[in-house]
Amino acid sequence: MAKQLYDYWFVQFDFPDENGRPYKSSGGKMVWNEKLKRDIPISWETKLIDDVAEIYNGATPSTMNELNYGGDIVWVTPKDLSDQKQKFVYKGERNISQVGYDSCSTHLLPLNTILMSSRAPIGLLAIAKTELCTNQGFKSFVPKSGNTTIYLYYYLQHHIRQIEQLGTGTTFKEVSREDILKFPMLKPSDNVLDLWEEMVSALNDRQLEIQKENESLTKQRDELLPLLMNGQVSVNSDLSRD
Repeated sequence: MAKQLYDYWFVQFDFPDENGRPYKSSGGKMVWNEKLKRDIPISWETKLIDDVAEIYNGATPSTMNELNYGGDIVWVTPKDLSDQKQKFVYKGERNISQVGYDSCSTHLLPLNTILMSSRAPIGLLAIAKTELCTNQGFKSFVPKSGNTTIYLYYYLQHHIRQIEQLGTGTTFKEVSREDILKFPMLKPSDNVLDLWEEMVSALNDRQLEIQKENESLTKQRDELLPLLMNGQVSVNSDLSRD
């Protein structure tokens, strides 16, 4: 539903106007934007990604030193996003230690950072729901304003094909931090972004709850299934005690 709302508001430009009517469909004034090569609402502007978010690279502690791993710092790789296939991320397959963190150039990223895999493959996206760091396979976006987090997530998702085309390399393609910094971004007016963030935040909170509930149920299933198959427990085990 959030994605449909994004398309309606920020692709078709039928966000609510000051009278609550669909902006473009109700005759809202549009103006040609040379950078985006399209008409946009007159009060909106274009920025660079650099204007709206800080972008960080990640890094990997040496795997030769076992003290670098097994700590309490969440560390995420593109494989984690590929395996989890979720909108939100708050854990990876392996944590790193403070020793590991200090040994490399990764960054501890705040809640609501947007992670985008920048190689192998380009374009996996997730929103961080805890402090975490990443390996070098990411470009991570820390929004400079609280009302752009969810908008930026969907903006990147909507333009991921153009971002992929920025990738260069012979062994595998990678999008550089410098290219991402210069990527153009449509910046809606703050009142529209505030309303959007207010509406979609409730949806996101519920999606996160459902994601955690599903993961908990999956964990229980994976723990119980081998016991059932081995006969260590049965479906009617509780009834047999009566």
